[in-house]
Amino acid sequence: MMATDRDNDTIDPVSEVRHQGDGESSREYIIVESRSDPYRVKPFSVNMEVDLMQLNLFIVALVSRFWMIEHPKAVVFDELHFNRFAGMYMNRVFFFDVHPPLGKLLIAGCAYLAGFDGLFKFEKIGQEYMSNVPIWHLRALPAMLGSLTVPVTYQIIVEMGLSRYAASLAAFLIIFDNAMLTQSRFVLMEGILVFFISISILCLLKFRKQNQRELRISSMTWLALLGISIAATMSVKYIGVFTGLLALGVVLRDNWSLVSDKSLTEKDLLKLCSARAACLIMLPCLLYMTVFGLHLGILTKAGPHDDIMTSAFQASLEGGLAAITKGQPLEISYGSQVTLRSTHGKPCWIHSHNHVYPVRYSDNRGSSHQQQVTCYTFKDVNNWWIVKHPSRNSLVVDEPREPVQDGDIVQLVHGMSSRGLNSHDVAAPLTPQCQEVSCYIDYNISTPAQNLWRVEIVNANTEGEVWHTIKSHVRLIHVNTTAALKLTGRQLPEWGFNQYEVAADRDTHQDLTIWNVEEHRYTRSPDEEGGTTEMTQAEMIPLHPTQLSFWQKFLELQVKMLTSQLDAPQDHKYSSEPTEWPLMDYNVAYWLDKDSNAQIHLIGNPVIWFSCVLGVFFYLGLIVFYMLRRQRLCFDVPEGEWQRFLFTGVVFLSGYFFNYLPYCLMDTKLFLHNYLPAVYFKILSTVAVLDHLYHIARYNWLKHILKGLLILWCVHILWTFLLLSVFSYGLGPLSAEDIRYRTLKESWDFIVHK
Repeated sequence: MMATDRDNDTIDPVSEVRHQGDGESSREYIIVESRSDPYRVKPFSVNMEVDLMQLNLFIVALVSRFWMIEHPKAVVFDELHFNRFAGMYMNRVFFFDVHPPLGKLLIAGCAYLAGFDGLFKFEKIGQEYMSNVPIWHLRALPAMLGSLTVPVTYQIIVEMGLSRYAASLAAFLIIFDNAMLTQSRFVLMEGILVFFISISILCLLKFRKQNQRELRISSMTWLALLGISIAATMSVKYIGVFTGLLALGVVLRDNWSLVSDKSLTEKDLLKLCSARAACLIMLPCLLYMTVFGLHLGILTKAGPHDDIMTSAFQASLEGGLAAITKGQPLEISYGSQVTLRSTHGKPCWIHSHNHVYPVRYSDNRGSSHQQQVTCYTFKDVNNWWIVKHPSRNSLVVDEPREPVQDGDIVQLVHGMSSRGLNSHDVAAPLTPQCQEVSCYIDYNISTPAQNLWRVEIVNANTEGEVWHTIKSHVRLIHVNTTAALKLTGRQLPEWGFNQYEVAADRDTHQDLTIWNVEEHRYTRSPDEEGGTTEMTQAEMIPLHPTQLSFWQKFLELQVKMLTSQLDAPQDHKYSSEPTEWPLMDYNVAYWLDKDSNAQIHLIGNPVIWFSCVLGVFFYLGLIVFYMLRRQRLCFDVPEGEWQRFLFTGVVFLSGYFFNYLPYCLMDTKLFLHNYLPAVYFKILSTVAVLDHLYHIARYNWLKHILKGLLILWCVHILWTFLLLSVFSYGLGPLSAEDIRYRTLKESWDFIVHK
């Protein structure tokens, strides 16, 4: 916890200048200390300076975060997910989450050290923990990192060149914001994320204080630490990428200024730029992939979440699909029985059943009134199809086998109804710009053109020209209309049993038109020994388990994580819009005691949140005012103070908008806790503008007024924190009147049930 003022003089340890006499008669003596003096040289000594204010603030943060940390002994909000993930790590069971795994890995590491067996079933919010769940250890890591954010914040303000009073104020605001407190006391990710964001900003400022023109150990150390902290930030949540972009932008800005330095050769500039690129681009990417390597290396068993992944990914996991598909034939041949799964869309299988499309839809459009074809999200006997040769009547694999290859024409016969997969120029039920897909005719009756499909193997370059089980990604192109079989992703109404619509689209080059064979079996002619045409039996040919490289798994998981956020449900009682966050229009209920009105909510300190919104806008207004004045050659503040004020705005205001505005563009379910990284930066921005106002105040009476207002502000913050702390710690019991007294805003929704 070292902290140094920007005004400290640098003392030369070798020489000392002494003055004797007054005025012109004064004489100067230079005394040179001997380097060989054994009493002066201390090669193994360590000098350390401790800032007592910084230390005390850290202690207060520790007490506030760890006090009653095991209360409640029940699942609090998203602890349901993150503790469940920790249990899955313990049992090596694969799970899927839309956020990177570093935070979850850290929680799992604490659970492992505490001896957690991962067998407790986290089923619902409010569920009581059993005695074998190490609650303290699971919550200790977020609490410790949330506490460490306080001294790191203090040091950020100091390194920015602001006063230590401003640093103390920033740390005070972090400690006594109820939302920051709540999010750091439970097994949740935002406390961990804000800590790594703060470390990234601190490393950035430390690096900028080093010699930018040379590659020294100190500068490379801070640069490498900056790259590591950026990697950690974006490995907890994807919004951390914007902190990395902020740091990279500041470093690029500094690099641009070095270009004009003529004392640096082109070789020197190349070295400096290469070092920065290696530490801020290559190192974070390498560490990010390392985190996923650890994640995928641990989770080797099939689990309840793996159905969102492709068949190849599922088959590479122990148990589950790997057990089902082990030993199945590799090559799809004419006569093969297969199930066809959507490769890039929702995990579902092409399905048909003995029900027809309605004569007319709700919009009065007519249909073919033929047998429905849908995509079903569960394994079912009606998912099986037979790959038939167009010119043969055989529905079994004949000898010699004839594998289906890229470009071959096939018919697909529904195994249970013996009707062929068909498309025609009739509008699809929910997507009228696409063609309807149906089963309408026996495979051996005339007009076969509407039953013909061309097999296009999308990844033939890597998987070969022969259609393979699981690994081959195929498009099925309807020969007569050149439309591709497609999962539209739209859910059919009750007449379609709420299954997903399948259509044919003339725009063939889409991810939703790609399918793969998941389950596969050969059948022999009944005349052959052991032969049968029944759908329930098959001859299995030995096949090695599916193996995927790390790169294949990593890239697939990245795509699924990014696209699955777009498919997240929008309806949730406590979800909110980004426009509702700055003034905290709504709270989020985290936990409710079943025996009293004791409850936990995510709710910030309104005095901090409201005033810091004003601080952000005042900062922006002040920058615009100064720039207009400087354009007219009116320099209201010294150049050094102006550059400091401007750079502070670049880091803190950019950090705020980088962590807030992206959410305004997202069409997905969002919660108030998504705003906390932006809250952190708006606190820093407000402290910076207050320090600036105090610094430029020309009269002492103005400074005294500002001090008095700040003291009143802090007292109000502390009072509001204590008032709302019952919702941060889950204290009780509370009466209905107690809850109404603490409802400082009409839109807040606290719960009264006793």
